[in-house]
Amino acid sequence: MSSLRRPGRPRDDSADDKILAAALARLERDGYEHLRVDDVAADAGVAKTTLYRRWESKEALVAEVMRRLYLDRVPAVDHGDLRADLVALVGETYRLLFEGPGQVVEDLVRSSGASRELADVVRATTQARRRAFHQAMNRAVARGELDPAADHDLVIDLLVGPLWTRLLVSDLTMSPDDVETIVDAVLDGVALPNAAPPP
Repeated sequence: MSSLRRPGRPRDDSADDKILAAALARLERDGYEHLRVDDVAADAGVAKTTLYRRWESKEALVAEVMRRLYLDRVPAVDHGDLRADLVALVGETYRLLFEGPGQVVEDLVRSSGASRELADVVRATTQARRRAFHQAMNRAVARGELDPAADHDLVIDLLVGPLWTRLLVSDLTMSPDDVETIVDAVLDGVALPNAAPPP
């Protein structure tokens, strides 16, 4: 008798998309605090066991929603110019927060104050997104555009801080034109004027 076992049912990747779309819709409608995994499964038309095989907790599910929503939209194009790279990165952040499902990100950030697990999700997501900024600035240092002594983390804070302040703190509006204004103001302080690229 053969000892070979018949393979199990292959994983249905389309179920992932249905579950994540349902989770995002629930987050937009009800917020993180009222999100119930059982409701997400019902909305997606899948069994609870199907969902839990993929994400073992509410936090794990939300982490994947955040990854797709916030990380997969990071532009990875190297424009060969620091200003263009930063305008692309800050511009995508603007579109996510103010033109996309920004209320979801806002709600998750606000809710993270009462949930250590969610705070870890938000922190890991924002730290991963910041890597794209670091990469752009490292390229700029190599090209002689950026002062090697510049504090990259501080530069990132200066670039994205105004967006988060408008979203979470003040009731002031923001427009796409503000993106270039922010980038130019920050670069005025850290870019090397008329620097030639390294040989």
